[in-house]
This record gives sequence, structure tokens and C-alpha cells, in this order.
Amino acid sequence: MKKVLVTDSLFIYPEHEALMLQAGIEIERLDTPNASEDELIAAIQDKDGYILGGIEKVTEPIISAAHNLKAISFTGTAWKGFIPSWKLASQKGIKITNAPHANASAVAEWAFTTSLAMVRDTFELGRTGSGSFKTTPGFSDLTIGIIGMGSIGSRIAEMFQGVGVKNISYWNRSTIESSFNYQDISEILKNSDIVFVCVSSEAGDTFLDEEKLSQLKEGAIITCLTDSVVNEETLLSHLTSNHIRAFLDWTPKLPAYKELSLHSFYCSSESTAFNTRSANQLASDMVTQSMINILSGKDDDYIVL
Repeated sequence: MKKVLVTDSLFIYPEHEALMLQAGIEIERLDTPNASEDELIAAIQDKDGYILGGIEKVTEPIISAAHNLKAISFTGTAWKGFIPSWKLASQKGIKITNAPHANASAVAEWAFTTSLAMVRDTFELGRTGSGSFKTTPGFSDLTIGIIGMGSIGSRIAEMFQGVGVKNISYWNRSTIESSFNYQDISEILKNSDIVFVCVSSEAGDTFLDEEKLSQLKEGAIITCLTDSVVNEETLLSHLTSNHIRAFLDWTPKLPAYKELSLHSFYCSSESTAFNTRSANQLASDMVTQSMINILSGKDDDYIVL
């Protein structure tokens, strides 16, 4: 019987385990969200498959220890950020699959909801903050900019359009069909009251650099859905000077972020935007079928490498 390692406990439900057992695949769980390199090296050695359900990074020593490994299935879209050793995996003939767009709606919901809370100063004006009664803007008063019009960015645009926002602009690195207004990045940064940065981690941590941040209008709110596209120190300098406001789907490492007011800054205690029951179910469905296909010698629609 083939063996598959599954990390963390968010993904792969009893029905998925049953499907794999029917296909002659046994599951072993490493029930931790951020397994260490040593833990993964010990767990991966006799495995034919690996379903990456945590936030661990798959390094070259892990791949080197995976003597039987034939497939890695990532339970999200941006697989390269979690499998930095993908070149070595490819050289060893290990297939990599992902679950494209499985969590797009969940992430868009989180971004939309948190932006509303920031605009209305919900955190500062409630029991969590120290603010007092004041008038705030509403969504209909604002211009929305989206950088990266993929599945998440498109869903965010649709949500704002659904509540009556008229001024929605976007930039995308490749041409797409859209009913929304296309602008250069610089125009979006200069004109938008809220900017959603929805590019993948492949853009690099210099994507949202000093030049781009400086172009944001005074008091604008910016959100980054991955920590891989902005330098924490650069962003912090613009927050401490009260130039802009921000909300992030991760907790910055720099302690100075904890000193910022809830009016100017909000973040998740852990990355949480993706984490809904429906998104986890869909991702589990996708990676389970991919793993069964590959270990059965079949082709799969979600092979990325």
C-alpha cells in the first residue's frame, strides 16, 4: 500500500481518507501547522506522496530525504513560496500540484470585510480601541484600486461593485477581459482610497517598494495578502509617519508594529483569510483527486511542475 504524508489538520477529511484508502493509499498525519525541517525529514522518508496542508517550507534537505516521493500536493495556489526546493523536486521527477482558486472567495471575503472595518474605524471606535464618536467615510465615498486582477482581485472588485461602489480600477501584468477600469500602477496608487495588492509571492519583497508606497495618497488604506511583496521596515516608516493606513493577513516580525494604533494598522494573528470551511473542503477535494491520479499513474489537471 502506498503512503501519503498529510501535514496539519485543516485539510483532508474522513471522506477524503476513505477515497484514498479505496485507491490503495494509506495516510500518515503530522498534525502540526509549521513542522520543522527535522520533523519533515523523519516523516517523509518512506512516503510516496505529501499533501502540504500547513505553512511549513519544503527545503532541499527534505526533498533529498524523500527517497520514494512521487508527488507533492499543495492545498492552495501560490505553491512556490512553500516549496522553495521545487527545482530539486523536478530533477528527482517529483510531480507538484496545487489547488488553484480554491480559497479565492474566502480571501476576498476577508479583504472586503476588513477593509470595511478599517474605513468605518470599527476597531478604534469599539471596545478594542480608545476612539470616540466620529463621522467616517462609507464605501460609496471611496475609490478602490486593485493591483493583480486574478481570481482574488476579480472577486474583490465584484464585491465592491455589488455594494454600489462606482470607482473601481485595476492593474494586471497580463491582459485580461474586464468590465472594470484599467490604470497603470502609479495612477492606482495616486488615486485610490483603498489599494488591494493581490499579486503573488513571485513578485518579490521589493514589489511594493519605497517609490510605490510614496505615491499613495495621504490617508489611503493598503492591504497586502502575502508578506512576500513588501519590506516590513519600508511599510512601517509610512505607517508611523501617518502617511497611510494598512491591514495585513499576517503578523509582522518587527515589534514596532505593536505600538501602532488600531486606526492606522490591523493584522491577523496568523494568516487567516483563506480559512473557511467551504474553501478547505474544495482544496481537500482537489488535492485528494490529484494525489490519487498521480500515484495511480494518471495525468492530472492541476500539475504545475
